[in-house]
Amino acid sequence: MCSSRFARNLKPEQISLDVFKGKSKLHFIEINEEVLTDVLELPSWLRINRAFCTGVTVSVPWTKLKSAPVQIFIDEISVEVVLTSEPPVDRKSDRLVSTLGENASYGFADKVVEGMSLYINTVEISFGSDAFGGSFMLSRLSVESRTPGWQIAQDLRLTRINCPDLSRVLLYKQISWQLLRIEASTKTERSEKRCTINAPLRLITSGGKIRVALKKNTLDGTVLNAQIHMLLDDILWVATLPQLRSAVIFYSYIMSLVRKSEKESTAVVNLSTKPAETVFPNGQIPSVSNAYRTFDFEQTSYHLHIRKIDLHLCDDTTSNFTHPPDWDIESGAIQVTLYRVLIDVYPRTLATSDRMNWPRYVAPNDFTRWIDRRLAEQLSHFSVESDEAVRTRLWSCWPELLSFNVLVRIYDLVVQCVSDLNSKRDSLQNLFASDRHLKSLPNDQFILHFEFTNFMFPMSSTLPVPAPTSFLQLGPFSILFDQRTIRWCLYVIHNISTAFKQSVGIEMEPIPHSDLRVDLITPKVVISLPKRSNDDRRLPLRLLISFSTLSLSNCSFGQSMSFEMLNASTAYMKQLDLFGGGPVLAGDLPQLFDECVPCGANERLWLRTSPCWVETDYGLNTKPLPVIADVTFSGAIIVRPEQLNVYIESATEINAVLDHFQFLQLKRLSASLSDYCDILASDQKHFNSECNSGFPTVAILLAINQIRTHILLTMGPMPSPYYGSPAFTETIVDSLSGRIIMECITLKK
Repeated sequence: MCSSRFARNLKPEQISLDVFKGKSKLHFIEINEEVLTDVLELPSWLRINRAFCTGVTVSVPWTKLKSAPVQIFIDEISVEVVLTSEPPVDRKSDRLVSTLGENASYGFADKVVEGMSLYINTVEISFGSDAFGGSFMLSRLSVESRTPGWQIAQDLRLTRINCPDLSRVLLYKQISWQLLRIEASTKTERSEKRCTINAPLRLITSGGKIRVALKKNTLDGTVLNAQIHMLLDDILWVATLPQLRSAVIFYSYIMSLVRKSEKESTAVVNLSTKPAETVFPNGQIPSVSNAYRTFDFEQTSYHLHIRKIDLHLCDDTTSNFTHPPDWDIESGAIQVTLYRVLIDVYPRTLATSDRMNWPRYVAPNDFTRWIDRRLAEQLSHFSVESDEAVRTRLWSCWPELLSFNVLVRIYDLVVQCVSDLNSKRDSLQNLFASDRHLKSLPNDQFILHFEFTNFMFPMSSTLPVPAPTSFLQLGPFSILFDQRTIRWCLYVIHNISTAFKQSVGIEMEPIPHSDLRVDLITPKVVISLPKRSNDDRRLPLRLLISFSTLSLSNCSFGQSMSFEMLNASTAYMKQLDLFGGGPVLAGDLPQLFDECVPCGANERLWLRTSPCWVETDYGLNTKPLPVIADVTFSGAIIVRPEQLNVYIESATEINAVLDHFQFLQLKRLSASLSDYCDILASDQKHFNSECNSGFPTVAILLAINQIRTHILLTMGPMPSPYYGSPAFTETIVDSLSGRIIMECITLKK
């Protein structure tokens, strides 16, 4: 009896059976945690201590098993799980579990089990360890069969698509719930229980569903591929800094357990990824129905779709962290809103595939073209560095190179500036906002597109493997240079980094090297100019720095980065006696002469921009006035543990046009930025006194061959500031431009 295998200490009085009506009830069942752990194939670092359910009701439609599902109703399921790094203990239940899979045939009983419907009022999973504790709760959980279009099926036969010639079948199940609650936190003492944990991390969502599509072999019932889609509605998370520290440290703790279990595991993994193909007699091509051809899928994938995420990060006034001197942000908070978040995971796919079968993915795109070029460069590099035997084997195995892909896409993103107790809602500005409506982006284009790819050979662990790749495309967007928000964010970074250093028993492994590329599409930086001392409307209010594109990568862009002024800049830096990181910067500059020269343990990033221009305006919805015409930049960033070196060189001449009022506001901005840098230096000194660690030095060298500056002065008497000064300034610029053009024509004649 199957119940005797899964249940423990089951007694006859706990079972109520009515054979003719097809109903049975079981009360207060204790589940065998050893068998359940093996059946669920849980990782070794996750162990079930205890599991039980209060009541189970089974309804079997004996006369309609082909068209109606078997229904199981469970009142409450409670599971206690332990997170541990200890190796698993050999159990005697392995023999019992193996008997469940002795019958390798696929028949009517398997179809009945696949069509079952499950309804659970409450599922609560409590987990704990020596340092963490928490719970996971689902309310009103249901598991039902659905049609391929995810509609409620009146007949179970509509939830399956069979292909007898291929011996394949497609199944569709949907898991839904009304409430999801996740809680996790650190413990104040290792001997304490979960009821006394501090800084709890809580995440509550309303409705959600998981849609599962399975592709099975009808000969033996094995699952060939699966597509799992998790759909969530709105997520609201209000977190304090201690809660955020708990979340980050909890993730680090879980990853440390995973790494330990992987090192201690001795199980042999079958690396073969291709299922056994069905052999057809006489080489005949099987006939496939249109329905099966439409809904068929060839690889396993996991997808998460969240309609909206509203995150509020708040400062905790009761924390032990002290604020820097002259701190004016009391109970600071910041709001981040994400719209239509899509996360897709493809565990094993061919690295050279065209990705045309990926859902909601447009290929080819910038990433596919970049990764194809990187793979070709890596293959050429490996061929040169390897001997003849390895080279021959590499070329034969290269078409079988597999990749693990993670995609993160966000349709829209808004980040508000920091607010405090004295902030008014109407006065809040956006720190980051997309310009998708201004640029009229199509609906299928996302504001953020991130891809991570890791490579592996399925049948070899000795061949050289390309480095992982990370690609980020962001834009179009505008970002506001808000001094209070930047200061508060630096405080948050210090708060979280200090928590990492003070965590007990958790070691952060270094991030492995990865090929990185970041493309910013039409970014615009908005800098608020100092406020007017009087009501003088001739003074501009904002400085706008715009780019067509800005790219950053730690590998070449496909063309040589020629720095014409690098020799002169290197000689100039060696002559200077700078305080701080000048000698280190001068020593790093020769590394930029050749992109192929190794940079040692330091990370080297290449910077490239398309035309950039600078303007000023008088607020929102006003016509901007040009300050600097189109200019392109190229540069490099060398990241050291103790110093960050930045070299930027202009590829074209810089032409600047300023009137009296723009020049006045830029001078005031320069003084304001100087004072702001002093405040940041004071804050950093305060942070260093708490954690006894120095902040890396930042050295920036900007090389410009030639700058032309034109100062436009007013013609005639000074106009009153109470008239339309923007129109006046535009008239002056237009008249001067016309005069210059006429003079040029006269000179040419």
